Parts: sequence; C-alpha cells; structure tokens
Amino acid sequence: MRYVMSELVGGSGGKEFFDYIPPGNARIKVIHVFSNDYIDALQFGYLDEKGEMALLPKVGGDGGFAYQFVLDEDEYLTGISGRYGWYIDQISFLTNKRRSETFGGPGGISDFRLEAPKGHEMVGLFGRKEWYLDALGIISRRLTEEEMERCSSPHDLQKVEGIGPKIAQLLIENEILDLDDLSTTSVDQLRQILREAGAHFAMADPTTWPQQAALGAKGEWKKLAALQEELIRGRRVL
Repeated sequence: MRYVMSELVGGSGGKEFFDYIPPGNARIKVIHVFSNDYIDALQFGYLDEKGEMALLPKVGGDGGFAYQFVLDEDEYLTGISGRYGWYIDQISFLTNKRRSETFGGPGGISDFRLEAPKGHEMVGLFGRKEWYLDALGIISRRLTEEEMERCSSPHDLQKVEGIGPKIAQLLIENEILDLDDLSTTSVDQLRQILREAGAHFAMADPTTWPQQAALGAKGEWKKLAALQEELIRGRRVL
C-alpha cells in the first residue's frame, strides 16, 4: 500500500517515531487524547478483523487528562490542525464531515493545518515525542472508489438547486464528495465534468452551485433557501 506523508510541524525535541498506523486496512474509529497545557499523548482505536475495538499503544508521555473523539460509521479522518511552540500545544481533528473540538492548552506560537490530499484519508502519524508530543506529521492513503462512495454525502449534494441523484453521483465519481468540496470547485470545472458525461448532463447549469454549496457548508440554510427561491422565481419569469 502506498502512503503519503505530510510535512512535520512542532518543536525540535523528542525522539522520532514512525508509522503509527492501525494494522491492515483498519480505519481509525476513536482517538483518545491526553492533554493539559500541551498534548501529552494520543492513542488510536480501530476495529480489528473480528469487528472488535482494539487499541494501539499510546504515543507520547504519561500525563494529561483523558478525552476522546469518536468517529461516525461513515466518517474518516482527513487531517489535523492546531498550534505549536516547543511542543504540540493544541490539536483538532478534521474529517470528511466536521472538525472536532480543540484539545490542549492556550499556548503555542504558530498555527498549523495538515490535510490529506484530495481523495485520501489520514490513517496515521509520525513525529517526535518524549514527555509530550513534540512534533507531528500525518500519513495518508488513497481511498478506494467503494470507500469514497460509502463515505460521501450524495444527499447533501442534492440540497443544491439543480442537482439530482444522477448528477450527485457524477460529482462523487469526480471526487466532489460533499458541499464543502462543491463550494471550492470552479464553475468551469463543473461544466467540463458535465460535458464529458454526455449531452443530457451538459444541459445542466452549474453557475450557482458553488455559491449554494458554500451557504450549505456553513449551515446557513435560511440564506440558501432564500437564494434558491430567488433562482426559482427567476426561471418562472423567463
């Protein structure tokens, strides 16, 4: 299996560790965070071959209060963000559906955000550790087509006026998995995807899709509804 490694962020101390990854193709289901003023340690939980929860050893020190972040059945990690100084001071976990709460203390001098490439999931960590987590990087692997379809959000895409089940599936096949992805896709790229899918798809007008998706991704449903009503009224006038 081919892995992609990010840059390394954090302080210069600690001993190196590599390949903090669940075995096989197991997906991370829970992250135990041990923290106080800094991130003392992390521990990944995953489902083993029998479908039972298993834990990797903790990576980091022995201190800190215990917290946990549990992923949904159709959820996977896409990266981490936070702040660092001499150590990793704060950390949040990014997924295909949300951003976790922030764990750790108020310190740090630099912000960081490490994300898996598009169409990949974060499966592990590497870095340096001693009493705390001194530095971190993420390890990613490419999602299979089956995994992307299972963990995508076709119903979310259909909240955009002009997108039905077939167009939603077409967007997913082109790695536009949810409203957030759609909001950052250019209209020209959307038109190209539709044209390449055939004359029937090419009749769709994606001009407002990124704008609509941006409102939905932010949870601004009233503004989205108002925009869609305006679009519908415009078509009636025409």
